[in-house]
Amino acid sequence: MAVREADWTYSNDGRIAFVFLAFAIVLLALGLLAVTAFGSDAANGGVALLATAMFLLVFAILVFLPRLARRGAASFSVYSRRSVDEAVKAVREAIEVSGKKARVDVVKSRSGHPPRIVTAEGVPSRFRIEVTRHPAGAEGGLEWTEIVESSASRDGEEAQALRKRVTERLAGGSPPDG
Repeated sequence: MAVREADWTYSNDGRIAFVFLAFAIVLLALGLLAVTAFGSDAANGGVALLATAMFLLVFAILVFLPRLARRGAASFSVYSRRSVDEAVKAVREAIEVSGKKARVDVVKSRSGHPPRIVTAEGVPSRFRIEVTRHPAGAEGGLEWTEIVESSASRDGEEAQALRKRVTERLAGGSPPDG
């Protein structure tokens, strides 16, 4: 029985972080301008702008910088009910079809399921595979695995073909027992 996998989703975290940081800088400038130009008459409005700017700045730093470090500026991701080992095997096979040798590195982690990074020489993207919680919930009791393709070419034919091969390999075999 084949398992239908979800489609790959694109995320440009670099652009999102840039927009948040730019908006924070604009609000900081407006708040400082209001306080310095109009003095005590604009103190309440200026302080509100400065507080909002600081919130956006801290939010962007706490939310997007770790995500940028893990996933890169632009990435594609897909969730699978396969185990991490099955997902690693699917990604390796998809890369090796093109004649390239895939390498798997285990990332140091405090979790019981450390993430795996799959790379290959001549392939511009890397795949981060880790156990995660799926947005749909944890029904069924099986673990969800997230596969993230970082530094991906959004429109490149080779990158699209590689994502398609990974999806086919994830859907092709028998589902995990559980």
